[in-house]
Amino acid sequence: MNLGLLTHFLAAYETGSLGKAAAQLGLSQPALSKSIRKLETELDVPLFRRTTKGITPTTYADTLARRGEAIQADVRSFIAELHKLKQGETGEARVGIAPALAPHFMPEVLAHIAAAHPTINVTVIEAPIYEDISQAVLRGELDFALTNLPAKGVDPELEWRELFKDQFIVCCGKAHPLARKRKVQPAQLLAYPWITPAREGVPWQRLGDLFVVAGCALPRATVETNSAAIIMSLLQRGPFLTFVPRQLILPNLRRAEAVEIAVNGMAMERAIIVLRRKGHSPPMAAQLVLAACDQASAQGGIVAIPPEAC
Repeated sequence: MNLGLLTHFLAAYETGSLGKAAAQLGLSQPALSKSIRKLETELDVPLFRRTTKGITPTTYADTLARRGEAIQADVRSFIAELHKLKQGETGEARVGIAPALAPHFMPEVLAHIAAAHPTINVTVIEAPIYEDISQAVLRGELDFALTNLPAKGVDPELEWRELFKDQFIVCCGKAHPLARKRKVQPAQLLAYPWITPAREGVPWQRLGDLFVVAGCALPRATVETNSAAIIMSLLQRGPFLTFVPRQLILPNLRRAEAVEIAVNGMAMERAIIVLRRKGHSPPMAAQLVLAACDQASAQGGIVAIPPEAC
């Protein structure tokens, strides 16, 4: 496919007007119309319905626009990688992550990359909503993403593999009355205020299910957040309990600033996955970052820094 024709099509699709698109591209409207017709002939499908009021995209146009944006993103990434190679650099990687991986897992990976491959530039985007991060991968804005496996499944245009298992656990601050208890019953948890995940999300629903199975009422949700900073600050300030991914507060658990409460049946396992576009080979820089992620998951979230880089 001629990339120039694709650019012309995308301009018309995004503006919804041949006149506006032609002005944006610096073309005459007849020249742009000719490009669109040529592309329709090559693809053998109608892309726009012409009316007296302008143009309306067809279903074929919607599909081509989604793929076309990804193709353009690939081309921009490829050109940027060539420029960096020319300058003696090794490229850049664009990675999306779920919030639970921000406090510990991804910093370990980035520290390794900075030491082992100092000429790689890594852009990390944190996205709490699966749909946002998956669409960014689909559009080619991200080389890959590390996120949780959604209950409804993955878009058929994406491929995934499991990276590691994470767990939602019940936690409290080190000064909490339950912190020193060896065994805690679910009913004991109801006496304290809770910091919960979003109440419309799967984790909160599963937490409610765990209490129901235990024959208890639902906990009192005082604060609703997925911010590790807010969660830890509150755990240190009062008798709060929380139900969070272990990865989200793993550094605090290791420093004994937070305590995991052992409650029978009060744990929920989930898969953290690598999400990529089908048929897409990420740039070398992204492949090196992904290899470091695999190493970190295999070693319990810690990536060894090469001695020569220290």
